Amino acid sequence: MKKITLLSIQRICLIMMVFVYTISFGQNPNYINFQSETVAMPENIQSFEWSQMPENSKLNDGYLGWVQFYETPTQDVQDSFKRNNLQLLNYIPNKAYLFFFPKATSISFLKNNGVRSIIAVPTLTKLSAELKYGSHQDWAKDGNNTLVSLEFHEGVSVSEVQQALASLNIKIQKDYKIKNLMDLSIPANSLDVLAKFPFVKWLDLVNPPSIADDTRGRSLHRANSLDTQRGAGRDYKGEGIGVLVRDDGKVGPHIDFEGRLNNLSYITGRNHGDGVAGIMSGAGNLLPSNRGMAAGSEIYVVDYQPHFLDAQTVGLIADGDVQITNSSYSDGCNSGYTYGSKTVDEQMFTTPSLMHVFSAGNSNPQNCGYGAGSQWGNITGGHKQGKNVVTTANVFFDGSLVSSSSRGPAYDGRIKPDIAANGQNQISTDENNRYMNFGGTSAAAPGIAGISAQLYQAYGNINNGDFPPAALIKATLLNTTNDAGNEGPDYKFGWGIVNALQAVKLIEEERHLSDEIAQGENNTHTINVPAGTTQVRFMLYWSDPAATPGANPALVNDLDLKVKNPANTEFLPWILDPTPDPVALNTPATNGVDRLNNMEQVLINNPASGNYTIDVSGFNVPMGPQEYFVVYEVITENVVITYPNGGEFFRPSSNEVIHWDATNTTEDYVLDYSIDNGTTWNNITTVANGTKYYDWLVANDITGKALVRVSSGSYQDISDNNFHIARTPPVYNVEEVCAEFVRFTVTPVADAEYYDLYILGEKYMDKVATSELNSTEITWEITDPSAGFWYAVSARNDTQGWESERTRAKNYAGGLYNCSLGVDEKTINDMVSLYPNPATNEVSINFSGRSMENLDITVLNSLGQILYKISDVNSSSDVSIDVSQYSSGLYFIQIEAGNSQATKKLIVN
Repeated sequence: MKKITLLSIQRICLIMMVFVYTISFGQNPNYINFQSETVAMPENIQSFEWSQMPENSKLNDGYLGWVQFYETPTQDVQDSFKRNNLQLLNYIPNKAYLFFFPKATSISFLKNNGVRSIIAVPTLTKLSAELKYGSHQDWAKDGNNTLVSLEFHEGVSVSEVQQALASLNIKIQKDYKIKNLMDLSIPANSLDVLAKFPFVKWLDLVNPPSIADDTRGRSLHRANSLDTQRGAGRDYKGEGIGVLVRDDGKVGPHIDFEGRLNNLSYITGRNHGDGVAGIMSGAGNLLPSNRGMAAGSEIYVVDYQPHFLDAQTVGLIADGDVQITNSSYSDGCNSGYTYGSKTVDEQMFTTPSLMHVFSAGNSNPQNCGYGAGSQWGNITGGHKQGKNVVTTANVFFDGSLVSSSSRGPAYDGRIKPDIAANGQNQISTDENNRYMNFGGTSAAAPGIAGISAQLYQAYGNINNGDFPPAALIKATLLNTTNDAGNEGPDYKFGWGIVNALQAVKLIEEERHLSDEIAQGENNTHTINVPAGTTQVRFMLYWSDPAATPGANPALVNDLDLKVKNPANTEFLPWILDPTPDPVALNTPATNGVDRLNNMEQVLINNPASGNYTIDVSGFNVPMGPQEYFVVYEVITENVVITYPNGGEFFRPSSNEVIHWDATNTTEDYVLDYSIDNGTTWNNITTVANGTKYYDWLVANDITGKALVRVSSGSYQDISDNNFHIARTPPVYNVEEVCAEFVRFTVTPVADAEYYDLYILGEKYMDKVATSELNSTEITWEITDPSAGFWYAVSARNDTQGWESERTRAKNYAGGLYNCSLGVDEKTINDMVSLYPNPATNEVSINFSGRSMENLDITVLNSLGQILYKISDVNSSSDVSIDVSQYSSGLYFIQIEAGNSQATKKLIVN
């Protein structure tokens, strides 16, 4: 039987209070509900005097309090307050703000600008509901003290705060310095007293302990279409984009990150971050099939800190090194809009090119107090509740939801998670050049982060290298998803499963616009929908200002979207029912007015062609003006093959998953393949409508002219270009290493004409040499035989036009190996002898009486490192070399005469 704790009862009651408040007081100007407190707002402006404000509202020659307007102030009023140094610090729902006004502020000015009520900050509203009513677990205790995070107002000296804390016997556990934030250890009897100090802005429990969100993504995500690794395809590897792995310690070593890894963590022996990094940015150097999303991005690694204010994270963002962060960690469950939520929203709002990507968590089924049981409202961590961030659900490779994937809504009914990606049963990088099984939303989130880096590069290619606004990329991702679960958005998949191909097309075709809007304004845009469109989606999205911690709802600026077709028919966006009831939460989306989310989408099937009017209105913009984006998805094809779509390398009789997109189809899908560029077709199978994948046992053929076709009634699509089916070389080895070359041998592949050699270069496995026609040997010229290298091979037949996948990379540690001689060298080799051999103190080189001039003699150790060298030697007499200081082992003596060379083995005892 499941244990019902006092905390869970209190949280359920709190949620119910919120919804009761929404119904009862949502439009009542006399009350504000905040942090489980219902605060009366008297209409007192006509009689108000500053002398009425209590002593604990005075700070730095001014007053702190709550101010409420009759109506949301217009942009002119907001700008007028700024010009007069009247600071509206944070928006509180119901037309109210936390303010700081100078003591000399004119009451007449406030009256004339629509102020209705002014009160001091209610002390209890400075405390989070969790702090007031929660059951404080061990992680929030320090003996008999409670561990609390304090945010204090800007402009207050740290020494003033320190003095006040000392007077209450409060210990400072951590001072974040770069923000007005401290972690404190507070005696139970000091909390209420501390809250009354005017410098206190917000008090909450410290973050719960951080937990990693553990438990065939590229093709499901369509990321393969952005990074085809072929000359004719897209080449978006995330190059020039900095991605940040905020996780459990150092990543690597691993050649999949060659030349791109910046470890700023010193924690070793943990590999969760390795798995995250591989999915986000692995290059597949060790094994091509394990390539990640953004294989060219610059990778930074720091330790996860739940407050997001660690100096490394903040510094990398401020310096412009990092544009995208990934955190696959949980801390808390359905935590509400916390200080962490505020921090990440604020970071993205103030740095428009920054994107935070998070895992949704693996906490289903867990009852986290939303009020609808164990299948709802269990998104983990306050940072994931942010409005501007991307929170990711976890699906299998076939797009079905993993049962443990955390579900929404957010605590205030907003749509969470935002999007879904494949995380379960992934293969990703492990330390020390290995791979491992990796899964959970921990693996889903870096898929989204990596795809975002690819989209950043695509945008930069069009816009002179500029970084895109993260708001545009998030809108693009959400508006181009493959719908999953209930039609429209839902609380399991968010807006659907990521479709990187459709997203990059939206960016490439510049199907987006931006503008700004202020309180009460209306903007109109016109977008043409071409004939033959099967579906059109319009999304309005804005990066919303950070809310006050504890605000419910968290939405600050509320914009509205309406769309009118050429016949002037009006369409409203999707909305969900956030009522804490399992039936309501699982009800498919309807259309209406959205008052919770900072994104709104209108979807129209089989739209009439012509000009569509996009109406954007500023319903409630208390912190304006507000920039927004409108993105639009115009789908003109009913069936689109996404994998294989050209350039892929398959092995005969292996399993590959065919993926396709489909819109407004009704008949089953018929799958066929061709090995002769479409001249003839062979049936694979028929699958039910609604399924958009098939696990195919690849044909046992060899071809470079393979295609796949998917048909549904009169609709069909064929791979854009040919893909290959071929066998890889089963055995490939280093045969010899000499001073100037390495020779490799390859076990033959039937009908192969050539074998290509790949060596790990600065970042990737680069093709450096090719065998002679029908030869199974490859020679690669080198300059340093002591240097190690990674190598792999592939087979190809140019006559038939096929090529195999590259093999798994192998490592050669370096040093001379099995070096044999050519014809000219044999003459030198026969005349040279060493004595004594083995040697202890000295070895002599005898040339059998043959006279040769200008010889070079070099002594190398077994690693190929040069220990001794003499030049311009005459062979008329023996040459002696002192080896008394050499360690016991194998050495090589190399004799060069012009272009000829001989190498002799020497044993030193």
